[in-house]
Amino acid sequence: MRGLAIENSEAIRNAHNSFARPEPFIVNEQKATAADDVFHFVAFLPFENHVYELDGLKPGPIHHGAINNNSSWLSVAKTAIQQRIETYAASEIKFNLLAIVRDQRQVLEEERSRLQSILATNNDPQVSAELAQVEANFANETAKRQAWEEENTRRRHNYIPFCVDLFKVLAEKSILPSLIDKANEIARNKRGQGLSPSK
Repeated sequence: MRGLAIENSEAIRNAHNSFARPEPFIVNEQKATAADDVFHFVAFLPFENHVYELDGLKPGPIHHGAINNNSSWLSVAKTAIQQRIETYAASEIKFNLLAIVRDQRQVLEEERSRLQSILATNNDPQVSAELAQVEANFANETAKRQAWEEENTRRRHNYIPFCVDLFKVLAEKSILPSLIDKANEIARNKRGQGLSPSK
């Protein structure tokens, strides 16, 4: 039910689709079978004092254990994740781990308000130092988001027309064949040195 709600959310769909890269070539897509190694997301979450894994390729939630009173649900999830990685460690290195957390700017704003209310009644130098650190951290978080916005703008931009025009100009000026030969020579040299041609 929640999956359908997310799938039908126009805001989420628009955000997701804004990162879709324009494809200049049509590719025949094949549906994955059970034997195929597919890349997908799984989620670990606490629910009623238990930890579950949600995997879209499985028929239902996978129970990973109860949460002990004195520990965080993350310790149960960590064990399950480590076991999963160790299962594939010999043959697979493509793992990513993401966490969905509160926006740190909100956390810092709350902390700033708390410290400012203390300073309103007590001019403590230690609290002033903590407030200065919170302000610096907030500025850092804001700068990070500006950098992410610039990066996302570049990701969304369609560079294909530029590349096509560049190749046309290089071909018209008879520069392209020599550039291709040079690139092939560099790739051969790197392979000879045991390096990846892309490095």
